[in-house]
Amino acid sequence: MMHNMSARTTRLACAALICAGSVLVADAKATKGVRLTEQDLRICMGFAGATPAEQVPVCTKILQSGKVKAPHQADYLAYRAGAYLALKKSAAALDDLNKAIAVLDKPEFRFQRALVYMARGAMDEALGDLDTVVRLKSDFAPAYFMRGAIAFRRSDFKLAEKEFDAAAIKLPSYYQAIYARGVARARSGDSSGGEADMKAARGMSSQVEQDLALMDIKP
Repeated sequence: MMHNMSARTTRLACAALICAGSVLVADAKATKGVRLTEQDLRICMGFAGATPAEQVPVCTKILQSGKVKAPHQADYLAYRAGAYLALKKSAAALDDLNKAIAVLDKPEFRFQRALVYMARGAMDEALGDLDTVVRLKSDFAPAYFMRGAIAFRRSDFKLAEKEFDAAAIKLPSYYQAIYARGVARARSGDSSGGEADMKAARGMSSQVEQDLALMDIKP
């Protein structure tokens, strides 16, 4: 379940979270015999309909080409980490993200690593990264949502409600956070407030209940 949870949390975070950063324009003269194309870059980043299985070798090609200079290696390590996580290779994903953060410590990389930690069941480590994201990027609603998901998983429904509420305040269209807040309220004994939130979220998305159930966030 944890691997499925990680895939859904990535989507539910509802933002360009992973590896938002520089796009490398390769220097064709950097390494003799290795040619990088614009299509290589698009595939590594997951564009052009690229699958995670296609991303990994292309990202590896880019990283090993010698054409990616500091600090841009971090971006391509993080792209590959996202593909590894989708392939349920969380150890490889974590290794890449540790290397990426060592090169360039960005909130986006910390958030991505938190998702990997969650997939591995390392909730304290995930919270450490999420707390750093909130400190550095206080308007980033998905970080609050994920802190709420961890609190909910630990049956701390009052804290979960607080975190989901913070996410919804930061991003009023965040219907996943509104629904999750409703579930947490219902679990805390506020059935009318919880149902109002869940009803509002269902009005924003017909799939929200099913999506959150995949994260075990349900009444």
